[in-house]
Amino acid sequence: MRLKKKTLPPEMTLGIFVVAIIAVLCLVTSDFGSVNNLMSVLNRFSYILIASIGMNIIMITGNIDVSFGGVISVMAILMAAIGKTGAPIYVFMPAAMVCGAILCTINALLITKLKIPAIVATLATTQIYAGALPLVVEGSIYDLPASFTWLAFEAKIFTIVPLSVLMALVILAISLYMMKYSRFFKSLYAIGNNAKGARLAGINVDRTIILTYAIGGALLGIAATIIATAGQRVTTTMGAGMEMTFIAAVVVGGTSVTGGSGNLLGTAFGALLLSIISPALYHLGVSDSWSTAVMGAIIIIAVTVSAMKGIRTHKTGAKEA
Repeated sequence: MRLKKKTLPPEMTLGIFVVAIIAVLCLVTSDFGSVNNLMSVLNRFSYILIASIGMNIIMITGNIDVSFGGVISVMAILMAAIGKTGAPIYVFMPAAMVCGAILCTINALLITKLKIPAIVATLATTQIYAGALPLVVEGSIYDLPASFTWLAFEAKIFTIVPLSVLMALVILAISLYMMKYSRFFKSLYAIGNNAKGARLAGINVDRTIILTYAIGGALLGIAATIIATAGQRVTTTMGAGMEMTFIAAVVVGGTSVTGGSGNLLGTAFGALLLSIISPALYHLGVSDSWSTAVMGAIIIIAVTVSAMKGIRTHKTGAKEA
């Protein structure tokens, strides 16, 4: 009887890999390891992680939402409009969460009720936001109230670590707990593996998918607030392309693009990897334009590895049968 070799879980291997990259960057560059740069990376990591958790929940069911970037732009303009009314700072994040939940729920209704494929429905709403937003609002750039930047520049833990990082880690911890113990979140895997089978098992598939999009949109609202506060001003194209960063973090973390599997801890390490790409290229003297190309390559590699793993698992199952 041959003993199986013990191997690290894929998400832990990814975590070690990312930490090793950060360590190497700190050694080979003069200021990548500076406190200011690392805190900037952590702030970027916080909103990528929060949005990626929302994306992960959706993708586990076998769906996707490529409108996340467009929704961020809508929420950013909404926050600027609220700021003009003189509303207190604590109003912004709840307003963004409600807005995100509503917009993503609309996507879910298109998918579940009109039976439009997720990629088509969310791509369509992305185009609607991109075309309508500049027409609805006057101008394309809006300054935020000075008090609104508190979250990005003044809210610190031990006067160093951004509060947004603590928010992201708390959301991650709650999500990990819910994924392990909540019947609702366990049903996401059943839907992703076999939606018809999930229906036969008594799961309300449509309602569950709608809730995942609503949760994803609410989490995106938190992420959008962090993004907006860091920029001090917002634009009608502020979120353009960001959805690919979130999708990349999820896929790199080990979630299958076809649904049925997903690991939030892996997504966290994927988010950390994606958060260092742009700063790493900058400190290495490489044009930031390459960051998009690098991210695309990472997605291709991750999807290929996932597909090969699926084929290997299928072959192993066939042999055992």
